[in-house]
Amino acid sequence: MRESTSRRTIAALASAGAFAIVFTTAPAASAIVGGAPVADGERPYVVQIEQQEDDGKWSHYCGAALIDSRVVATAAHCSKFIQQGKVKARLVIGRADSTTSGGTVVTDDHFSVYSHPEFSTLTNTDLGLLVLDSPVDQPSAALPPLRTALQPGRLLRADGWGRTDINDEKKPARLQEATLPVNAFDTEGGTWDKEFICAGTADKYAAPGDSGGPLFDPEASDKAVVYGLVTGSTNTCTGLFTNLADPAIWKPFREPLASHGLSHVIPADAPAPSPTPPQRPGTARHALAGATG
Repeated sequence: MRESTSRRTIAALASAGAFAIVFTTAPAASAIVGGAPVADGERPYVVQIEQQEDDGKWSHYCGAALIDSRVVATAAHCSKFIQQGKVKARLVIGRADSTTSGGTVVTDDHFSVYSHPEFSTLTNTDLGLLVLDSPVDQPSAALPPLRTALQPGRLLRADGWGRTDINDEKKPARLQEATLPVNAFDTEGGTWDKEFICAGTADKYAAPGDSGGPLFDPEASDKAVVYGLVTGSTNTCTGLFTNLADPAIWKPFREPLASHGLSHVIPADAPAPSPTPPQRPGTARHALAGATG
């Protein structure tokens, strides 16, 4: 793969390996910088994926989001290691403090893993789905209609576990959350797919290890709406998120979801705007005449 200065600086936020084709190690845990602790029960749709260490203990691996009672969405650069059997993982749903025993635990023999087959860090393809054998009780988040466009300046939330300071290896066990503004995304001359979402500031951003964690609006509708998932960063974007409103990203998942009876999980297109009713001849002229009379 040809490199440029921009490409060399990408941080796929779960691993030291930056490029999709050369991942050789599993993601390393980290967290939201500039965030605040999340109270128990406040974000039940935010999922922690844990990995089993050599000594049998479980530790943080990646973030994720419950988008249906049977479907968890995460980054493909997280799910692919699980799918390949390089990481033994389990899902913990509805637990904010990783030192407690709360939430629902789903072991790997009770879910199926699907990763985007064309995943690349340069394109909006960093999506993996974990399909549960049985529904869980925790409330799920919703997805935005396809082709939803986020305007720069819109405030969204990002959640994750681990270090709150990238220079300090100590990491809190409790889920952290930060409010991030959406930024206009600079593709740097076409290096990056224009479909990505960029969000964050110099003081508040998703850090290495937050991979797969959701970018969401907790008050968008009757359910929280997950617009994106943490994927990486670029020279010009402190927080790069997979855009879940991109229709193309869902194409490889249509058949697997249908095989589980879950076709409804893929979001529908945004409603078309109502057509403007045709004006009768002379209507506009009359209005203008009245305004100047």
